[in-house]
Amino acid sequence: MEINFFYQTALPPYYKKTKLYKAAVSFATRKQKNKFETVNIVIVSPKEILRINKEFLGHNYVTDVITFENLSPVNNKIYADIFVCFEQTKKQAKELGKHYRKEFLTVIIHGILHLIGYDDDTLKKRDEMNAVAENIAEKFLKKN
Repeated sequence: MEINFFYQTALPPYYKKTKLYKAAVSFATRKQKNKFETVNIVIVSPKEILRINKEFLGHNYVTDVITFENLSPVNNKIYADIFVCFEQTKKQAKELGKHYRKEFLTVIIHGILHLIGYDDDTLKKRDEMNAVAENIAEKFLKKN
């Protein structure tokens, strides 16, 4: 599985921990790695995530993460794009009283969990998904 990170918005150097993020993504997908060909994680501005949300999902608000997956008819593998809004995750962290980098990694993992079958369409499912994402984020942030 190929994991790519693209920073399309300015991020403080403290947050550009691509190796750490790739390790966490790899860990989150470890049981289903063969299912994926490429996962692109694109860090975008609020303006860009709003545009994506409007254009593709019909929602008129800034969100933290949007996940798209495409199944290849050739090799039956998933090619995924995950868009993460750094500024929104920072805002959420402040509102929730969490560390910014932990929330940022939690949101990245949240996007990955959607790809492996988690859903957050009910409060119970959202709480379960958030708990898994936070546990993975904590595990990798303790190492670094």
